[in-house]
Amino acid sequence: MTMTETVRALLSAIEAQRWDEARGYLADDFTFSGATPQPVGADAWLAVHKAFAAAMPDFSFNASDIREEQGGVRLRVRPSGTQTRELALPIPGIPAIAPTGKRVQLMAEDCTCAFRGDKLVSYHVHETPGGGVKGILAQLGVAIPTA
Repeated sequence: MTMTETVRALLSAIEAQRWDEARGYLADDFTFSGATPQPVGADAWLAVHKAFAAAMPDFSFNASDIREEQGGVRLRVRPSGTQTRELALPIPGIPAIAPTGKRVQLMAEDCTCAFRGDKLVSYHVHETPGGGVKGILAQLGVAIPTA
């Protein structure tokens, strides 16, 4: 499987809630950064997506422009979903959010993935105003803790 095929398969597995399959694409020392308050490991990143999937059954990365570049993969995502159920993110300081019925659609976010062998070792979302978890929470009308 090429690196781009692996990234596509990872995102597809997350969207389809195939958590064991998704975990299989990630190295044990995988790090996700840029769209969460602090960098997180594989299991914590998937836990955030499990929370989004539970609250937004139609969650999608809307990935595009996936390409190999400089020994890794670059892509663009535009996460979206409709919050029809409680959103309980496993992030300290963020309370559970009752269903709002609101549709979230983030601006396009550029991402970079690095590999070691056939596993992703990092997935970085480049800073985008209104992006990431903070952007989703803002669109749901949730005040974001500052401390």
